[in-house]
Amino acid sequence: MRIHSTKLTVCLIILFAVLLSGPKAFAQVQEIPQLEEIVSYITGDTTSTGVQNHTIYGLQRGGTYFSLGQISSNFPLTIVDVGDESLARPQIIVLIDDTGNSSQPFKPFKNLTLKGISFSGMNSAGSIMSQLIQTGTTNIKVTFNNCEFDSVRSTVIKVDQNYCSVFMTDCIVHNVFGGNFTGRFIDGRSTLMDSVVVVNSTFYNIQHAVINKFGGWERYVKFDHNTFYNIARSTLKIVECPEVVITNNLFLQTGIVGYENLWKLFYEAPAYANSDRDNWVRVELLPMADSTKKYFGMDQKMNFTRNNFWIDPAIDAALPDTMYGYMNLDFDYEKEMVGADTLTWISEDVNFTKVPECRGAAMSLEARSSGSGSPHVNPGYDYTNPPYDFSYSTTSASYTAAEGGFPLGDLNWFPSKKTEWENYTDVEENEYAGIPSTFSLEQNYPNPFNPTTVIKYSVPEASNVQLKIYNILGKEVASLVNSNQVAGQYSVSFNAQNMASGVYFYTISAGKYTSTKKMMLIK
Repeated sequence: MRIHSTKLTVCLIILFAVLLSGPKAFAQVQEIPQLEEIVSYITGDTTSTGVQNHTIYGLQRGGTYFSLGQISSNFPLTIVDVGDESLARPQIIVLIDDTGNSSQPFKPFKNLTLKGISFSGMNSAGSIMSQLIQTGTTNIKVTFNNCEFDSVRSTVIKVDQNYCSVFMTDCIVHNVFGGNFTGRFIDGRSTLMDSVVVVNSTFYNIQHAVINKFGGWERYVKFDHNTFYNIARSTLKIVECPEVVITNNLFLQTGIVGYENLWKLFYEAPAYANSDRDNWVRVELLPMADSTKKYFGMDQKMNFTRNNFWIDPAIDAALPDTMYGYMNLDFDYEKEMVGADTLTWISEDVNFTKVPECRGAAMSLEARSSGSGSPHVNPGYDYTNPPYDFSYSTTSASYTAAEGGFPLGDLNWFPSKKTEWENYTDVEENEYAGIPSTFSLEQNYPNPFNPTTVIKYSVPEASNVQLKIYNILGKEVASLVNSNQVAGQYSVSFNAQNMASGVYFYTISAGKYTSTKKMMLIK
């Protein structure tokens, strides 16, 4: 049998590339022995000149590892699970030092990726830690895939630096509480966050909120196919955000402690029209201010379809006379933003296969004024007889209520449906497609134009952006953009009504990137 020489050459090239790339790719993952203390191992893995030997580390499934001190990585750090996938995720246990104190394991100064890792906030002395991860600088990305977070008192990840992003898929977060207004997965406070994308993850036994914001903004927020269960207060606190996607989720037994009437009177005062309302709403949304719209160059877009909001009526019935049940949305402007999307919501108890008992009625009865206007809440969460199974009956309306006829909530509880959904969506990482990888300046459209045209450009990182128009003599005739902008894709409309016909040039300057293109005005 003869093989065409060109085809043979191609086959040999491909085979040679595979042989070269395979060992090299494998060698990039540095496996850490079980029972090792990972902080000193990773920080000590450098050359004699201080250069990092590896940036990707593997932890053996079924293994136990320890953390003493903090990894303040100034390089992109990735920690992944390796080995037999039938075994449990490798677990990291935080140790106490000689003074009896413990440190949060991670404070990244470059991108951090964690895959297939299990964390417990309970340190080796049996104390619950306040948080596990804290951003070290601006404009970094933290990615979680197939991780588990358990027993954290305040916050799993504190995002206290601007322009950072959190991407999360296929994770479980539970038992995050420590008192009245604490217990969160993401605490962004008043920061200017870039993107928050959470897909196919399960959250239960959370005291305050899955994401906590009461100032600043996010550029893009997406919560799709997640299961939220047994959350005492607000589930999602989203502030000023130009693009929000909240789709195909289960919100069951959330906002179970109620709110006091004095909060309603306080927050409905005109001076607090756009203020923090997580005390009494399950999903907090705020309209974009004019200055925010100008900053992003776009109006607010929202997709809030195909969700299930349900709470046991007995919980609201158990509230004291001074308390009121949580609402899904609070004010008319929120309902106006969401619009007819609420028509696709349903409300049903799906009767999960096996989950912790919801003690919402007892918690509601214990919600009482502490004298400062804030009710005291005893967490009282059940966590007996794990593991749990958040699958539910195929006869439930929720089983086919998601887009494409898929089940609502975290699809990891329906493995065959998850596989179908992955083929249906054809998305590997479910990250925001609008985050560009490079700077770019597109040709204006239409071109030629009269008198308006649109200029689009991409910024992959926070930069000072200047977009200017020049005539054929090189004289500046218009300045369209001159401000700091976060990573994203932008479009700007240019109106040349008062300008003469002819050739013009538009130039972008962003960081070290510059580009110029030609356009023609014909009247």
